[in-house]
Amino acid sequence: MLALLLLAIEFFASKRLAERAPGVLAVLLAGIAVAACWLKGSVGIATGCGSLATLLLVAWPVSFEPARRQISRLLSPKVVWAVVLGASMIASRYLAAHVLHSFDRQPAQQAVDLEDVPVQATHAFTDSGRAIALFHFKMYSTDAEVERFMRSTEQQRSQIIRLMDANPASNCHGWIFTGGRYGVRDTDVRSIVADNAYVEVAEPQEGDLAIYTKGEQVAHSGIVRMASKHEPVLVESKWGPFGVYLHAAEQQPFAGTCKFYRSSRRDHLLVLQTAGTEGSRAASGGSQSTMLSQR
Repeated sequence: MLALLLLAIEFFASKRLAERAPGVLAVLLAGIAVAACWLKGSVGIATGCGSLATLLLVAWPVSFEPARRQISRLLSPKVVWAVVLGASMIASRYLAAHVLHSFDRQPAQQAVDLEDVPVQATHAFTDSGRAIALFHFKMYSTDAEVERFMRSTEQQRSQIIRLMDANPASNCHGWIFTGGRYGVRDTDVRSIVADNAYVEVAEPQEGDLAIYTKGEQVAHSGIVRMASKHEPVLVESKWGPFGVYLHAAEQQPFAGTCKFYRSSRRDHLLVLQTAGTEGSRAASGGSQSTMLSQR
Protein backbone atom coordinates (compact mmCIF):
# COMPACT_ATOMS: atom_id res chain seq x y z
CA MET A 1 0.00 0.00 0.00
CA LEU A 2 2.85 2.35 0.82
CA ALA A 3 4.54 1.60 -2.50
CA LEU A 4 1.30 2.19 -4.41
CA LEU A 5 0.80 5.51 -2.63
CA LEU A 6 4.31 6.72 -3.45
CA LEU A 7 4.00 5.58 -7.08
CA ALA A 8 0.75 7.50 -7.41
CA ILE A 9 2.44 10.61 -5.99
CA GLU A 10 5.38 10.21 -8.41
CA PHE A 11 3.08 9.96 -11.43
CA PHE A 12 0.25 12.33 -10.61
CA ALA A 13 1.41 14.82 -7.94
CA SER A 14 3.72 17.79 -8.27
CA LYS A 15 7.49 17.40 -8.18
CA ARG A 16 7.67 19.32 -4.88
CA LEU A 17 5.17 16.94 -3.22
CA ALA A 18 6.93 13.88 -4.63
CA GLU A 19 10.22 15.03 -3.09
CA ARG A 20 8.70 15.64 0.34
CA ALA A 21 6.25 12.70 0.58
CA PRO A 22 8.78 10.00 1.64
CA GLY A 23 10.14 12.19 4.45
CA VAL A 24 6.68 13.06 5.73
CA LEU A 25 5.57 9.42 5.64
CA ALA A 26 8.79 8.34 7.40
CA VAL A 27 8.16 10.81 10.25
CA LEU A 28 4.51 9.65 10.51
CA LEU A 29 5.49 5.95 10.63
CA ALA A 30 8.24 6.64 13.14
CA GLY A 31 5.70 8.39 15.38
CA ILE A 32 3.36 5.40 15.16
CA ALA A 33 6.26 3.05 15.99
CA VAL A 34 7.16 5.08 19.09
CA ALA A 35 3.54 5.20 20.24
CA ALA A 36 3.12 1.45 19.68
CA CYS A 37 6.12 0.75 21.90
CA TRP A 38 4.07 1.98 24.86
CA LEU A 39 1.11 -0.26 24.08
CA LYS A 40 1.09 -3.81 25.41
CA GLY A 41 1.12 -6.49 22.71
CA SER A 42 2.01 -4.03 19.91
CA VAL A 43 5.62 -5.04 19.33
CA GLY A 44 4.78 -6.29 15.82
CA ILE A 45 3.20 -2.96 14.88
CA ALA A 46 6.14 -1.00 16.27
CA THR A 47 8.66 -3.17 14.42
CA GLY A 48 6.77 -2.97 11.13
CA CYS A 49 6.29 0.80 11.24
CA GLY A 50 9.87 1.37 12.31
CA SER A 51 11.19 -0.79 9.46
CA LEU A 52 9.07 1.06 6.90
CA ALA A 53 10.19 4.42 8.26
CA THR A 54 13.83 3.34 7.94
CA LEU A 55 13.24 2.15 4.38
CA LEU A 56 11.67 5.49 3.44
CA LEU A 57 14.55 7.46 4.94
CA VAL A 58 17.04 5.33 2.98
CA ALA A 59 15.09 5.79 -0.26
CA TRP A 60 14.27 9.46 0.31
CA PRO A 61 17.47 10.86 -1.26
CA VAL A 62 16.52 9.16 -4.53
CA SER A 63 13.73 11.72 -4.81
CA PHE A 64 16.26 14.51 -5.33
CA GLU A 65 17.56 15.05 -8.84
CA PRO A 66 21.30 15.32 -7.98
CA ALA A 67 21.11 12.08 -6.03
CA ARG A 68 19.34 10.39 -8.91
CA ARG A 69 22.06 11.39 -11.35
CA GLN A 70 24.79 10.17 -9.00
CA ILE A 71 23.06 6.84 -8.41
CA SER A 72 22.46 6.33 -12.14
CA ARG A 73 26.20 6.72 -12.77
CA LEU A 74 27.09 4.24 -10.01
CA LEU A 75 24.47 1.61 -10.86
CA SER A 76 25.84 0.37 -14.16
CA PRO A 77 24.65 -3.04 -15.45
CA LYS A 78 27.88 -4.67 -14.22
CA VAL A 79 27.35 -3.34 -10.71
CA VAL A 80 23.68 -4.30 -10.65
CA TRP A 81 24.26 -7.88 -11.76
CA ALA A 82 27.22 -8.27 -9.41
CA VAL A 83 25.00 -7.18 -6.50
CA VAL A 84 22.24 -9.57 -7.60
CA LEU A 85 24.75 -12.43 -7.85
CA GLY A 86 26.19 -11.75 -4.41
CA ALA A 87 22.74 -11.39 -2.82
CA SER A 88 21.52 -14.62 -4.44
CA MET A 89 24.56 -16.57 -3.22
CA ILE A 90 24.06 -15.30 0.33
CA ALA A 91 20.33 -16.03 0.19
CA SER A 92 20.88 -19.56 -1.16
CA ARG A 93 23.42 -20.24 1.62
CA TYR A 94 20.95 -19.35 4.35
CA LEU A 95 18.09 -21.12 2.59
CA ALA A 96 20.13 -24.33 2.34
CA ALA A 97 21.05 -24.07 6.03
CA HIS A 98 17.38 -23.61 6.93
CA VAL A 99 16.33 -26.64 4.88
CA LEU A 100 19.03 -28.84 6.41
CA HIS A 101 18.07 -27.65 9.88
CA SER A 102 14.42 -28.52 9.23
CA PHE A 103 15.45 -32.05 8.23
CA ASP A 104 17.54 -32.37 11.37
CA ARG A 105 14.54 -31.47 13.51
CA GLN A 106 12.38 -34.23 12.03
CA PRO A 107 12.33 -37.35 14.24
CA ALA A 108 14.19 -40.33 12.84
CA GLN A 109 11.98 -43.10 11.56
CA GLN A 110 11.86 -45.97 14.04
CA ALA A 111 11.69 -49.58 12.89
CA VAL A 112 11.79 -53.06 14.39
CA ASP A 113 12.97 -56.33 12.91
CA LEU A 114 10.55 -59.25 13.28
CA GLU A 115 8.89 -62.12 11.46
CA ASP A 116 5.84 -64.30 12.05
CA VAL A 117 6.43 -68.00 12.67
CA PRO A 118 3.57 -70.47 12.01
CA VAL A 119 2.38 -72.60 14.93
CA GLN A 120 2.22 -76.23 13.80
CA ALA A 121 1.10 -78.10 16.93
CA THR A 122 -2.04 -76.08 17.69
CA HIS A 123 -5.01 -75.10 15.53
CA ALA A 124 -8.03 -72.93 16.22
CA PHE A 125 -11.56 -73.69 15.04
CA THR A 126 -14.63 -71.55 14.51
CA ASP A 127 -18.12 -72.63 15.59
CA SER A 128 -18.60 -74.07 12.10
CA GLY A 129 -15.50 -76.24 12.42
CA ARG A 130 -13.34 -74.14 10.09
CA ALA A 131 -9.62 -74.46 10.93
CA ILE A 132 -7.79 -71.20 11.57
CA ALA A 133 -4.00 -71.15 11.25
CA LEU A 134 -2.05 -69.61 14.14
CA PHE A 135 1.38 -67.99 14.49
CA HIS A 136 3.76 -66.24 16.85
CA PHE A 137 5.98 -63.23 16.23
CA LYS A 138 9.72 -63.67 16.47
CA MET A 139 11.44 -60.45 17.48
CA TYR A 140 15.01 -59.73 16.37
CA SER A 141 15.10 -56.16 17.70
CA THR A 142 16.20 -55.50 21.27
CA ASP A 143 13.77 -54.57 24.03
CA ALA A 144 15.13 -51.02 23.96
CA GLU A 145 14.48 -50.71 20.20
CA VAL A 146 10.95 -52.04 20.65
CA GLU A 147 10.29 -49.58 23.46
CA ARG A 148 11.57 -46.64 21.37
CA PHE A 149 9.30 -47.71 18.50
CA MET A 150 6.28 -47.91 20.81
CA ARG A 151 6.97 -44.50 22.34
CA SER A 152 7.39 -42.96 18.87
CA THR A 153 4.01 -44.39 17.83
CA GLU A 154 2.35 -43.22 21.04
CA GLN A 155 3.60 -39.65 20.63
CA GLN A 156 1.72 -39.36 17.33
CA ARG A 157 -1.66 -39.97 19.00
CA SER A 158 -3.78 -38.67 21.84
CA GLN A 159 -6.46 -40.28 24.02
CA ILE A 160 -4.51 -43.52 24.49
CA ILE A 161 -3.46 -45.49 27.59
CA ARG A 162 -0.94 -48.31 27.45
CA LEU A 163 -2.33 -51.26 29.38
CA MET A 164 0.36 -53.85 28.65
CA ASP A 165 3.87 -53.81 27.20
CA ALA A 166 5.00 -55.58 24.03
CA ASN A 167 4.31 -59.31 23.75
CA PRO A 168 5.21 -61.23 20.56
CA ALA A 169 2.83 -64.09 21.35
CA SER A 170 -0.11 -62.55 19.48
CA ASN A 171 -1.38 -59.73 17.31
CA CYS A 172 -4.60 -57.72 17.61
CA HIS A 173 -6.83 -60.53 16.29
CA GLY A 174 -5.13 -63.15 18.42
CA TRP A 175 -5.58 -60.95 21.49
CA ILE A 176 -9.34 -61.17 20.93
CA PHE A 177 -9.88 -64.67 19.49
CA THR A 178 -7.20 -66.68 21.37
CA GLY A 179 -6.91 -64.72 24.59
CA GLY A 180 -3.51 -63.40 23.59
CA ARG A 181 -1.88 -66.82 23.23
CA TYR A 182 -1.42 -66.85 19.44
CA GLY A 183 -1.59 -64.62 16.40
CA VAL A 184 -4.46 -64.79 13.90
CA ARG A 185 -3.95 -63.55 10.34
CA ASP A 186 -5.94 -60.68 8.82
CA THR A 187 -7.30 -62.92 6.06
CA ASP A 188 -9.07 -65.22 8.57
CA VAL A 189 -11.01 -62.54 10.46
CA ARG A 190 -13.93 -62.37 8.02
CA SER A 191 -14.34 -66.16 8.23
CA ILE A 192 -14.42 -65.98 12.04
CA VAL A 193 -16.99 -63.18 11.98
CA ALA A 194 -19.21 -65.14 9.58
CA ASP A 195 -18.87 -68.58 11.24
CA ASN A 196 -19.38 -67.30 14.78
CA ALA A 197 -22.60 -65.46 13.89
CA TYR A 198 -21.47 -61.87 14.36
CA VAL A 199 -23.77 -59.17 13.01
CA GLU A 200 -22.88 -55.58 12.30
CA VAL A 201 -24.43 -53.02 14.66
CA ALA A 202 -24.72 -49.27 14.34
CA GLU A 203 -24.67 -48.49 18.08
CA PRO A 204 -21.78 -50.27 19.83
CA GLN A 205 -21.98 -51.68 23.33
CA GLU A 206 -19.32 -52.80 25.76
CA GLY A 207 -17.89 -56.13 24.62
CA ASP A 208 -18.64 -55.68 20.91
CA LEU A 209 -15.99 -56.26 18.28
CA ALA A 210 -14.40 -53.25 16.58
CA ILE A 211 -13.16 -54.29 13.14
CA TYR A 212 -11.10 -51.88 11.01
CA THR A 213 -11.19 -52.50 7.27
CA LYS A 214 -9.49 -50.85 4.31
CA GLY A 215 -11.46 -51.81 1.23
CA GLU A 216 -11.96 -55.57 1.47
CA GLN A 217 -8.93 -56.08 3.70
CA VAL A 218 -9.12 -56.32 7.48
CA ALA A 219 -6.46 -54.10 9.01
CA HIS A 220 -7.06 -54.18 12.77
CA SER A 221 -9.48 -55.29 15.47
CA GLY A 222 -10.31 -54.55 19.09
CA ILE A 223 -12.96 -54.85 21.78
CA VAL A 224 -15.30 -52.02 22.78
CA ARG A 225 -14.73 -51.19 26.44
CA MET A 226 -16.85 -48.07 26.75
CA ALA A 227 -19.69 -46.83 24.58
CA SER A 228 -21.82 -43.80 25.40
CA LYS A 229 -23.86 -41.48 23.24
CA HIS A 230 -22.18 -38.49 24.86
CA GLU A 231 -18.59 -39.77 25.05
CA PRO A 232 -16.08 -41.15 22.53
CA VAL A 233 -16.15 -44.91 21.98
CA LEU A 234 -13.18 -46.48 23.77
CA VAL A 235 -11.60 -49.59 22.30
CA GLU A 236 -9.07 -51.98 23.76
CA SER A 237 -6.69 -53.43 21.18
CA LYS A 238 -3.24 -54.90 20.78
CA TRP A 239 -1.07 -53.08 18.26
CA GLY A 240 0.57 -55.92 16.37
CA PRO A 241 3.30 -57.59 18.49
CA PHE A 242 3.54 -54.49 20.67
CA GLY A 243 1.48 -53.19 23.56
CA VAL A 244 -2.19 -53.38 24.46
CA TYR A 245 -3.91 -49.99 24.53
CA LEU A 246 -7.15 -48.41 25.58
CA HIS A 247 -7.86 -45.71 23.02
CA ALA A 248 -10.54 -43.69 21.29
CA ALA A 249 -11.86 -45.64 18.32
CA GLU A 250 -9.98 -43.55 15.75
CA GLN A 251 -6.74 -43.18 17.77
CA GLN A 252 -4.83 -46.23 16.55
CA PRO A 253 -2.02 -46.61 13.99
CA PHE A 254 -3.81 -48.85 11.49
CA ALA A 255 -5.60 -47.33 8.50
CA GLY A 256 -9.21 -48.28 7.89
CA THR A 257 -12.86 -47.67 8.66
CA CYS A 258 -14.17 -48.97 11.98
CA LYS A 259 -17.34 -51.07 12.14
CA PHE A 260 -18.83 -52.81 15.17
CA TYR A 261 -20.04 -56.42 15.45
CA ARG A 262 -22.00 -58.34 18.07
CA SER A 263 -22.67 -62.02 18.75
CA SER A 264 -24.82 -64.00 21.18
CA ARG A 265 -21.75 -66.07 22.16
CA ARG A 266 -20.52 -65.73 25.76
CA ASP A 267 -17.08 -64.59 24.57
CA HIS A 268 -15.01 -64.08 21.42
CA LEU A 269 -12.67 -67.06 21.87
CA LEU A 270 -12.07 -69.75 19.31
CA VAL A 271 -11.73 -73.44 20.16
CA LEU A 272 -8.06 -74.45 20.37
CA GLN A 273 -6.91 -77.96 19.70
CA THR A 274 -3.37 -79.19 20.27
CA ALA A 275 -2.14 -82.45 18.76
CA GLY A 276 -3.05 -85.31 21.10
CA THR A 277 -5.54 -83.27 23.17
CA GLU A 278 -9.24 -82.54 22.97
CA GLY A 279 -10.47 -79.17 21.80
CA SER A 280 -10.87 -76.47 24.44
CA ARG A 281 -11.72 -72.82 24.61
CA ALA A 282 -8.81 -70.49 24.00
CA ALA A 283 -9.40 -69.11 27.47
CA SER A 284 -7.65 -72.07 29.07
CA GLY A 285 -4.14 -71.29 30.33
CA GLY A 286 -3.32 -67.68 29.38
CA SER A 287 -6.96 -66.79 28.90
CA GLN A 288 -8.22 -63.43 27.84
CA SER A 289 -10.13 -62.98 31.08
CA THR A 290 -7.06 -63.89 33.12
CA MET A 291 -4.79 -61.55 31.15
CA LEU A 292 -7.22 -58.69 31.50
CA SER A 293 -7.42 -59.13 35.25
CA GLN A 294 -3.63 -58.97 35.49
CA ARG A 295 -3.61 -55.44 34.09
